[in-house]
Amino acid sequence: MIEITVMSKKMHFDKKNDKSRFPFPIDLVYLWIDGSDPEFRKTKAKYLRAAGKDDSKYVDDSQEQLYRDNDELQYSLRSVEKNAPWVNHIYIVTGFGQVPKWLNTDNPRITVVPQESILPSDASPVFKSCAIEASLANIPGLSEHFILANDDMFFNEKTTPDYFFDSNGVAKFRAIYRKNGHIARDNNSIYLLLLINAAAAIEKAFGVRIYDYKSSHGIDPYIKSSIIECCANPVLAKYIDATRHSRFRDVADVHRLIFNLYDVVHNRAKVIRTHSRHIGHNVILDFIYNLIHYKSVRDSAFYCTDAFESGAQNCRSKIMCINDSWCNGDVNKQHNKEFFESKFPNRSEFEE
Repeated sequence: MIEITVMSKKMHFDKKNDKSRFPFPIDLVYLWIDGSDPEFRKTKAKYLRAAGKDDSKYVDDSQEQLYRDNDELQYSLRSVEKNAPWVNHIYIVTGFGQVPKWLNTDNPRITVVPQESILPSDASPVFKSCAIEASLANIPGLSEHFILANDDMFFNEKTTPDYFFDSNGVAKFRAIYRKNGHIARDNNSIYLLLLINAAAAIEKAFGVRIYDYKSSHGIDPYIKSSIIECCANPVLAKYIDATRHSRFRDVADVHRLIFNLYDVVHNRAKVIRTHSRHIGHNVILDFIYNLIHYKSVRDSAFYCTDAFESGAQNCRSKIMCINDSWCNGDVNKQHNKEFFESKFPNRSEFEE
C-alpha cells in the first residue's frame, strides 16, 4: 500500500521565463498503470475470469495496449517542464502498489495517489479509467481547477493556462462537432456507447439534448466543485455510482464527458469546436481539409498511433496524443520512442 502524502503546494506562475500569470492555480492529474507488471496481469486475469469476460466482444478490457507502459509518462512530464511550467501540482493516480521506477517521489510538486484511496471502499479493484475519472474529486488537496491527461498526452508546444480556462474560471472544453448527433449507436464500440450514455444522462436530468460533441483526444479542463455537485445530482448519481462499481467497461457506464456537459449546461464551460488533423486517408483530400481548418487544427489536439508515419515531428498543435493502438508492433513502438527522445531529450526535475 502506498501512503498518500499531500505536499505543500507552491505557486509556479512566476517561474523564470514564464510570463503567464493567472488568478488561480491549475493542477494536473495523470492516470497511469504498468500493465506489464506480473501481479497486475495476474489480478486482472483473475477478475476477468470471474466476470466471464475472457472472450468479451468489447476487446478494450483484454487488449494489452490499454495497460502496457512505453515510458510515455516520463516524456509527458518532460513536456510539462518544457512547455507548461505554470502547472501548479501534479497528481499521478495509479494502482496495485505501482509507482514509476524512474519517478522522483521526493519532488514537492508530485503526489502519487493510489486509486483505491479515491474509489468507494467496496469498488476496488477496477480495471477501467472511467471509474477512476468519476472519483478524481476525492483526491486530497486537489485544486478547484485542474486538467486531466492520460500518460500518452504531451504539451507539444508552449502552452498557457488560458488554453484551458478563462480568467473567470470558465473551462474551455474542446470537442469534435458532429451535426445532428455526434455518433450513431454502434454496438461494436463500447467507447461510443459511453459517450452516448453521458449525453443521455444529462438529457434525463435537465431536458437538454447535447449529442453533438465528442471529446477530443487531448488534455481536458475540469472544476472540482462541479464534479462533486454533478455526482450528488439525484438523477445523475445513479449512473456515476454504477460506473464506479463495475470493474470493467460496461455498456451502462458513463464517460467523463458527463462532467463537461454538466458544466456546459450550467455555463461553467464553453465548447470550443475542434477539427482533428486528417492523416492517412487521402494525401490530397487530407491536405485540403487541414488547410481549410488550419486555425482549428492548430488549436486542437494532434492524435496519432505512430509518430513517424503521422508526421508528428512537424506538428505545431499545443497538445499531442500518441496512442498505443492494438495493431502497434515493435516498429511502431520504436518510432514513438525515437520521437520522444528527439522531442523531449532532457531529463526533468520529476525524474530520479
